[in-house]
Amino acid sequence: MYPLVCEFIIVGSMPKLTVVYGERVQTLDAPNGVVLGEVIPQTGLPLEQPCAGRGTCGKCKLLVEVGVAPPDEVELEHLTAGELVLDNRLACRARLQGDARVVLTPVVVYSNKNFRASNRYKYSMGPLGLAIDLGSTTVAAFLTTLDNGEVCAGAAALNQQTVYGADVIARLAAARNNPQHAERLQRLALASINQAVDALKLSRRARQRVARVTVVGNVAMHHLLARLPVDSLAVAPFQPSTRAAIKDATAMMGGLFPAGAVVSLPPLIGGFVGSDALACLAYFGFDHPPGPLVVVDLGTNGEVLVTDGGRILTASTAAGPAFEGVNISCGTRAIDGAITAVQVKGADINLFTIGDESPVGLTGSGLLSLVYALRQAGVVEPSGRFASSPPILSERMAENSHGARLLKITLDGRLGLSQWDIRELQKAKAAIRAAVDILMSQLGLMPGDIQRLILTGSFGGQVEIEAVLGLGLIPPVPPERVQTVPNGAGLGAALFLSEAGFALGESLAARAGQVDLDSQADFVSRYISAMRLAEN
Repeated sequence: MYPLVCEFIIVGSMPKLTVVYGERVQTLDAPNGVVLGEVIPQTGLPLEQPCAGRGTCGKCKLLVEVGVAPPDEVELEHLTAGELVLDNRLACRARLQGDARVVLTPVVVYSNKNFRASNRYKYSMGPLGLAIDLGSTTVAAFLTTLDNGEVCAGAAALNQQTVYGADVIARLAAARNNPQHAERLQRLALASINQAVDALKLSRRARQRVARVTVVGNVAMHHLLARLPVDSLAVAPFQPSTRAAIKDATAMMGGLFPAGAVVSLPPLIGGFVGSDALACLAYFGFDHPPGPLVVVDLGTNGEVLVTDGGRILTASTAAGPAFEGVNISCGTRAIDGAITAVQVKGADINLFTIGDESPVGLTGSGLLSLVYALRQAGVVEPSGRFASSPPILSERMAENSHGARLLKITLDGRLGLSQWDIRELQKAKAAIRAAVDILMSQLGLMPGDIQRLILTGSFGGQVEIEAVLGLGLIPPVPPERVQTVPNGAGLGAALFLSEAGFALGESLAARAGQVDLDSQADFVSRYISAMRLAEN
């Protein structure tokens, strides 16, 4: 994709304002002193101002690269110390000062990741740690007490790099094609980390007690954050420029954390199996497993981890963004009103949403639940096609503008499930299943051998086990052996905050083998077979 550059020329000598949104760039002339929020809409690029620019909501945040006057008292009230360090500003208050360049970022914040397990950190003065899971879509932050490793609280935010694309391939391409894009991608990663930490709502005193920080992520996220070369990740055999740990990455963090806090990036396993997968190995006990164990971190990039009790094999597969609700016609991320589960009872479709709000779209778990319910009802066939004469819900069947069939999820037709949406789920499901089957086969494991099968990640932590088994996303393991555990990577990253835990991570990285799925002769046949929506 080439940058879209448009100029709006006003007669006379005026400063130029350049507005960047991903790889889209637009430039216009604007007078000195003008409020950015008044002129950015002329570009047609997305800028959300929920309070209509009155300066009361503090949500029209953007990143300034150059050319804006110092913040006023309203901005100082709404912006945190970390945001000010990163040059976050409010579009409704920031004023042009000479030629300027600003970067627009998404403002959607996740609503289902926050938790508070303990308040002990408030009543002690010991050092604190932050474990960051820099996911492709979600960035999660976990607060721990370093004296005993207790995870006290968690929070999350959207990875603002999504302006460059939902998948890591698009982001890597942007970074390869333009050093300025690479710099912005790092800044967007830092801004996302800061937003996740801010969501913990720590007092200034508590934040100053942060002494150690670990950041885990897939290989692409790791390289973009560390500003490592990404050329080798984009071409076969898709290997990182280095797998080694960065034990002191403090200088890369742009002053986000208190002086003296040490930031570390654990080692990578290899290829597209990063330190987030390594954190899962640590958290789920792959160093001393009681028997055969499978862990699947479900997300845009699905990591599969399998051990027979001795050997450890890992793989990464591009499941695509369907599990995150992206590329689905009425898909949405996990925000209030997002559909997370569905029940079909006769002619009724019952929807369960985050916050019990009115439905705004399907999350990945909602999509999985809906398709499973429709399969059970005979509305969707094992091939993934809508039944030509469905036994129920025929009155909800319609056609979109392209003549393709769809099912009205809501009676008013505002939300619908298309044939394309089902295909997207099938592709994501097939990629995961083929990876699991190949790793189990290489270890000589059958479904009945598996003692535990754990689904984790933003999506994996909230799926319905019955639907996952019923659609064949995982092998037919006895249901009582399947668990959903949210935040495996983040909680594993918390283990790496201690010297012993970091050493465990390095040991596991050295032990774990990576399987390149592209080189497996049976991957395509297994993938095609796994497209079928049925237990097999």
